[in-house]
Amino acid sequence: MAAANKVAYYGSQIRSRLIWLVVTAAIAVGIYTWMRSALTQSDVTWLFGLSIVYSLLWLGLAVFGWVRARAALSSISPQVALAVDRNGIWAQGTGMAWPEIAGVKLTRGPFGGTPRLNVSRHNGPEITLSLADLDVMPSTIDSAVRAYSSGMMRMDTSTLGN
Repeated sequence: MAAANKVAYYGSQIRSRLIWLVVTAAIAVGIYTWMRSALTQSDVTWLFGLSIVYSLLWLGLAVFGWVRARAALSSISPQVALAVDRNGIWAQGTGMAWPEIAGVKLTRGPFGGTPRLNVSRHNGPEITLSLADLDVMPSTIDSAVRAYSSGMMRMDTSTLGN
């Protein structure tokens, strides 16, 4: 599952960044101890400031990614997210017959996140699923939509750009 892999990846990044933060602090303390008499107060401030702030910045980015990945993982429900068959599309517990469906398209996720699959109807609300909720590639969904709709529908990916 892609979302669980992202949580594990960012968790390992946090551990790595914490280790490097400790290493950076130890190196800065070592340089300060070794060159104490030659360093001015401004040099010490720059030495500690830049090295520690740089490491904290990378740690913050790793924590931010981990929080986003955890949120994405917790939003995935244990039920069947999407089913496509010759009768239509079933998504989020709602069934739609092929004549009811206006279109199937991929759109960009919020803030550069995972793209979203939108199934729009002629009458009724649009159903939106994150691709992180699905265990299949978009091309597989497109193939299923084309095959089961007898070529009437296809998945529009034009909003994703290049």
